[in-house]
Amino acid sequence: MSGIAVRRAYPVLSRGDVEAIHATALEDLERVGVRVGTAKGLRLLREAGADVDEASGVAKIPPHIIQEAIARASKHVVLRGRDPSQDADLDLRHVHICNDGTGPLAIDFETGKRRASTSEDLARSARVSNALRNHHVFWPMVTSQDYAAEVRKFVDLKVSLVNTDKHVLFAEAVTVEEARTLTAMAAAVLGDEAQLRRRPIISSVHTSIAPLQHDAGNMDSAFAFGEAGVPVAIFTMPTPGASGPVTLAGSVVVAAMEFLSGLAMCQLANPGCPVIWGCGIAPLDMKTTTRGGGSPEHGLTGAAVTQLAHFYGVPSLCGGFDTTASVPGTQATMEAFASGLSLILGGADLIVGIGLLEDARTLSLESLFIHDEMIEMIRRIADGIVVDEEHLAADVIEKVGIGQTFLGQRHTMKHLRSEHYIPTLVDRRSYDLWMKDGGRSMEDRARAMVKEAIAKAPPHPLPPETVRKLDAIIDAAKRGASLPA
Repeated sequence: MSGIAVRRAYPVLSRGDVEAIHATALEDLERVGVRVGTAKGLRLLREAGADVDEASGVAKIPPHIIQEAIARASKHVVLRGRDPSQDADLDLRHVHICNDGTGPLAIDFETGKRRASTSEDLARSARVSNALRNHHVFWPMVTSQDYAAEVRKFVDLKVSLVNTDKHVLFAEAVTVEEARTLTAMAAAVLGDEAQLRRRPIISSVHTSIAPLQHDAGNMDSAFAFGEAGVPVAIFTMPTPGASGPVTLAGSVVVAAMEFLSGLAMCQLANPGCPVIWGCGIAPLDMKTTTRGGGSPEHGLTGAAVTQLAHFYGVPSLCGGFDTTASVPGTQATMEAFASGLSLILGGADLIVGIGLLEDARTLSLESLFIHDEMIEMIRRIADGIVVDEEHLAADVIEKVGIGQTFLGQRHTMKHLRSEHYIPTLVDRRSYDLWMKDGGRSMEDRARAMVKEAIAKAPPHPLPPETVRKLDAIIDAAKRGASLPA
């Protein structure tokens, strides 16, 4: 799966800006450092030459450790799907889209009521994602609140693997044991751990604690995934004005310090392991004291992080197309556009955010189709205007001449779909025709598309024996027993 090609990127930082942020991050990593909650991480940094205060857990990291980590990091990260045609190649040249994930709530598709999410909501969201034109990676959108907490995350992975053949991004592992259970589940789908190392069909997100902290659970589980060859995203999310400087550049520096220190530990633990820079730098709304996930600043900072990530030769994973709105509609669409536009135009490698409301809390299946249509529009903007002999069309203009139409020309048919955005959900008909067809709103039309999508069987269903293996692993995790071979 090729993703969205950006013919001409629109950078938000100059080369000098990138170098200044990088230099500031290196200086502050050595002068201020980061607090590391994992004993293994502290040991690795100390042995590499960092100044470690065992009492406080603060590690001051000299530039050479960071530079060596950047050099070691894999420069080619591919997020593999169960179906190889669904592979997402994060080649630093294409944009890929992923939904938002781990929401605890859902708007019930039948009743419209907001309630706790279930495994059925998760299954439906995966099936809807299969129908989207611009969707490349699946993150379990909601958590299976109908299952006990000790097995919920494992059920989430199983439901995802059963209902989609795309790569599954995961963000719930906070212990080594959980990482190993999730890894065992992915290996069971492919056959064994060697196959998983060759084709990692899952990846894992591990969030630092702003400002400048890495907890034991996130980092130790990241080490476990890296050992198995599973790509890891170090997700940095300082909140400008709260857990980061109010200035966007200052918060990007904090994010860079957190990512680079996390990258260093991952490369010291598992040299060459694939690491992605994740970010969700959204400002604090000083009126409501809520996070402004749907703000333009969220997209701007993600575009800035993308430039820095590419400066290091690693891919970016950026929050965007977010909204703080409680229901689908005007605010949700405006905020998604504001937080997503600069990410596509800036060439972010993987953008996560579509489909959830209330700053990634509540599932709206209709929003998935609405956001997908929006991304199709932005995709056309990113394609730009091709200027060459064929597209200048001088011969066609001469042939048609003055006062005639170009409608019947072969040139028109040849280039129509590549040159013009053709809507699926947007309705361009006249008022009279729209009313004659029922006068349905965009949400109504999206709802009809959802109904069709959730009725379709998943592509490439898992064999029954594989599902039984997944159930056996979940049962062993529930009992605290050894994982089945």
